[in-house]
Amino acid sequence: MTPRQNTLRNAHETGFTLVELMIVLVIFGLMASIVVLSFPDGSNDLEQDAQIFAARTAALRDNAILQSRPMAVQVTPSGYSFLERRKGAWSVMEDKPFRPTDWSSGVTASVSETGPLLISFESTGLPSDRAEVQLNYKDFARNIIIAPMGDVELAGGEETP
Repeated sequence: MTPRQNTLRNAHETGFTLVELMIVLVIFGLMASIVVLSFPDGSNDLEQDAQIFAARTAALRDNAILQSRPMAVQVTPSGYSFLERRKGAWSVMEDKPFRPTDWSSGVTASVSETGPLLISFESTGLPSDRAEVQLNYKDFARNIIIAPMGDVELAGGEETP
């Protein structure tokens, strides 16, 4: 009778089959890959900085028209600031949307070796000249173009060689 009792006991044991364990492992693998792919690589910071800079620069152009006063944006490798012309001299604006801002960590702007880039808008909203600001993060670049008619556009957004 002993053999019969062993088979009854084995039939009542519970556990997971190999197929069930494999399915669980596949699900864990998929979840782990989603988590890894969702980690920011910094290019999101680059895109966000480019969009915010473009929007604020366009707002500055509109503000120059509304106030009938020349205004400018000054770009450095570490950030940017907005200026307005008062009493014949440029002064830094401290109003909330136009406060000086640093680029996100790892993001830099390409400027000339002669110093910061100054893009001014006349009271008509026209820029002093066509300008292009390139933001860089590791192997990624994003360009912000200020067209001769004052339009601010985003360009680029690809990996740099």
